[in-house]
Amino acid sequence: MQSQTIRQIATVLVVLILSSPAIYCQNLFTGRITYEMSYPGSRIDLATLEQLPRETHVIAKNKMVRTEMEAGELTQIKIADSEKHTVSTILEILREKYVIHKSRDNIQQALRELPEPEISFKNETKEILGFECKRAEALIYDEFGEEHVMEIYYTEEISGKPFNFDLPYNEIPGLMLIYEVRSGNLNMRYEATSVRSRWGMFISNRNFRIPDDAKEITFEELREKLQ
Repeated sequence: MQSQTIRQIATVLVVLILSSPAIYCQNLFTGRITYEMSYPGSRIDLATLEQLPRETHVIAKNKMVRTEMEAGELTQIKIADSEKHTVSTILEILREKYVIHKSRDNIQQALRELPEPEISFKNETKEILGFECKRAEALIYDEFGEEHVMEIYYTEEISGKPFNFDLPYNEIPGLMLIYEVRSGNLNMRYEATSVRSRWGMFISNRNFRIPDDAKEITFEELREKLQ
């Protein structure tokens, strides 16, 4: 029973592979960011919802980014290379480690499968974690034709170009501190609770290495294995 529950949670986590943040570091940003996660408006059962990740931890060094989230016995780590526009996602489940590699073309295909937002910029600002943030709204229609308006707060103080190259928010000209991403029955809301950014911060290159014991697998193969 416990194994079945873990597999159910892992199936949902596979969706997160397509939608968790990977910071675009062309501006050589070095630092750490923590996001609190919630799932407002998601169409999933309460037992699964209670087991989903509640935090996302991001480590950025120059053009490399590591994004990590945990849900009980499950761990998902995403390593993004913004220079090559590639993403490798490591998912540890039931004592097995798998890695999914996505090329630039894979990322573009995944974005085409997500609802395309209509983004409007608002003449509103508020301070978040000491940063002046501007407000935007993303309007999407889900697979049932229902309209969803998702708020975004972003700061241009840590930005020159879009920070998320594998998210459907290329028009946003700053680091998003509050935003939502909807994929299928899952709606994920990210709210930054900590941003530590400064030149000279020591972050080891080991954070961005793929474990030797991770088995290479495709997204489709992993979904089939979890069924």
